[in-house]
Amino acid sequence: EKKEGEEAEKKEGTEEEAAAKEGEEKKEEAAEEAAGDADDAKKDGKEKKKGWWPFGGKDKDGEGAEKDGEEKEEKEEKAGDEKEDDKDGDDKDGESKKKKDKKKKKEKTKKVCTMKEEKRVRRVALQVAAETPDIKPFNATQITATKKVLREYDEREAKIRERASAFNALESYIYVTKEKLEDSEELKAVTTAETREKFTEQLTAMSGWLDEDGWEATTEVLTDKLNEMKLVGDPMFFRMKQTMERPEAVAKAREMIVAVEGAVANLTKKMSWLNESHTQIVTNKTAFLAEWLDNMTAAQEATPPHEDPAFTAEEVYRKFPAIEDAMKRLQRVPKPAPPKKEKKEKKKKDENATDDEEGKAEAGEEKEEKEGEEKEKEEKEGAEEAETKEEETVKETESEL
Repeated sequence: EKKEGEEAEKKEGTEEEAAAKEGEEKKEEAAEEAAGDADDAKKDGKEKKKGWWPFGGKDKDGEGAEKDGEEKEEKEEKAGDEKEDDKDGDDKDGESKKKKDKKKKKEKTKKVCTMKEEKRVRRVALQVAAETPDIKPFNATQITATKKVLREYDEREAKIRERASAFNALESYIYVTKEKLEDSEELKAVTTAETREKFTEQLTAMSGWLDEDGWEATTEVLTDKLNEMKLVGDPMFFRMKQTMERPEAVAKAREMIVAVEGAVANLTKKMSWLNESHTQIVTNKTAFLAEWLDNMTAAQEATPPHEDPAFTAEEVYRKFPAIEDAMKRLQRVPKPAPPKKEKKEKKKKDENATDDEEGKAEAGEEKEEKEGEEKEKEEKEGAEEAETKEEETVKETESEL
């Protein structure tokens, strides 16, 4: 019913539009007719004005004709205006009628009742039945057989992974090495143009073999091919690495020598009992390291860069632990104990001495024993103070190092 109402409204709208168009066309036609009649009347009046009178002067009929033409024009204009007013009124009446019809149809559509379809739910209890299979445990033979199958599967998978890793290692080594030979300035500094060209040719040949026959090659063959390439490429990369790391190692070694010499000077000030025999444990090794560095750097400058280096950064770093151990031993040198005083020998007394003399002698001995005990306490306290001072100096030197 709603759809029918909408369709009826659409039809009425189209009819109203058509009626409005027809009314406009009629208005235009009436206006054109009125304009044409007015033009004709004007022409007739002009012709009458121009009428000929044989006796001269103005024609009376011509004057009357002019008046009649003017009256006709006025009447026609009034008639056209009345027609237009009638048409406008008709149009307004038509529009009001259409509005009333629309309101009536809307009221009709509102009065229509519609029934909504209600969804009905019906609930039913489902019956479920589960079946569990009877699983029997494996016996000893079945367990061994399954373990064997799993072991074989693991071995096969391990072989596949090993071959894939070997293939990827060879392929990546080829691409990385070719890129470094073309772009790395550090690698060009430690190699010649001839060696780079030969090695690039070997790498291109190896990449071609890898694309054609490498897919079917075994793990052993792939590892052998990689080792062949490394025999040529690893020395180049080693020289490049040493040119980058060796100057830094030499600089650190010289800084260590200066720091150790300063620490030894501070120790000799704080630990006054240290002499040259003690400090030579450290100074001899620092002097040896300085001399060795001078000789090795001179030898390295003499060797061309595309040959094996005269010394490596690892050799420099291996010299450090000996100096550190010597410095620790120097810090642990104890302070020498003060010399012990000789006890006074007791004089033998005569057997014939009197009791008074013996009492005096015993009192003197007691005094001497007390004095000796006090001196021993003072010596122990001095030794403890010296040990604490030594520990403080050791900690300070370790922090400085």
